[in-house]
Amino acid sequence: MKIFSQTPVRIGLIGGGTDVNPFAADFGGKVFSLAINLYHQVSLKPIKEEKIYIEALGKTIEKDLKKDLIYGKEKDFDLVYAIINYFKPLIKSGFKLKVEFQGESLGGLGSSGSAGVAMIAVFSHWLKRGLSRMEMAYLAWRMETQELKWSGGKQDQLAAAFGGINLLTFGAKESIGVIPLFFPKDLIKRIRKWMILFYIGGKRHSGKLQKNLSAGMKEEEKIEALKGLKRGVNKMIKAWKKEDFNLIGEILDEAWDFKKRSNPKIANSRVNDLYELAKKNGSRGGKIMGAGEGGHMFFFCPPEKQDKLEKVLRKEDVKKIDFEFDFNGLKVWEK
Repeated sequence: MKIFSQTPVRIGLIGGGTDVNPFAADFGGKVFSLAINLYHQVSLKPIKEEKIYIEALGKTIEKDLKKDLIYGKEKDFDLVYAIINYFKPLIKSGFKLKVEFQGESLGGLGSSGSAGVAMIAVFSHWLKRGLSRMEMAYLAWRMETQELKWSGGKQDQLAAAFGGINLLTFGAKESIGVIPLFFPKDLIKRIRKWMILFYIGGKRHSGKLQKNLSAGMKEEEKIEALKGLKRGVNKMIKAWKKEDFNLIGEILDEAWDFKKRSNPKIANSRVNDLYELAKKNGSRGGKIMGAGEGGHMFFFCPPEKQDKLEKVLRKEDVKKIDFEFDFNGLKVWEK
């Protein structure tokens, strides 16, 4: 028997950062989330020997089932170790665990949250825990923020678990809401045609950037910027309903300024230059994905101008990433 899981990553269209504490707990957060069809796939195969074999990130690691997995020695595997340690009291045999990502690169698309949910799902299925999508998303977030002490919000895990186009809400005492946003299929297709995603490369330090964001949440100017991002979520939903593509671009462009004010370190000179270059070549608005500095950038651009935009950005060593929306979220199956 082999157990498989699959989870999407996401485009946080607007509101990212408001899902991070202490802002979310103090003021409430909102994110307009789009799950996309770039997937983490995880497989788990039980074996008789008391060994753990982990294959991920181009490496294979062998561990003793009876020994706790220690964080920090192989930092890229810390999230894998945290999830295995959580389920270890229930595990009676060895296993082989494989984690793969189908996209170009992981940066800025909520990849750790997606991978966390996918890994938890195979263990929940194998060990007959019966965890719900919400429970798996919340546990994946806890593994990152409480077990490993990483800074971050909950939007990535929720998008991975539920998929779809959603309004995500966050409040005091870790309250979470996932509200599906229903739009006509033809409208979704037209809006999707205006969206273009690029991989820009660069080194990212997501944890450090998120810590910088959290630390800034005590400063009035940064709090006001986050409130501006939060207000933009409702504006964006209304713009979609009105099919006002120009307004969608304007809201994204305004949100870009709020985003940089909330955490100035998200945009280095390359990111700023690419954003301005994109605007000069058809983009109505856009953003750097995730915590910033590098990874992926998203733009909202009329379809007839996208070939020109892609050609110009390709000269800057940028690669277009094909995607569609994902409406399934987490999938688990056996073979």
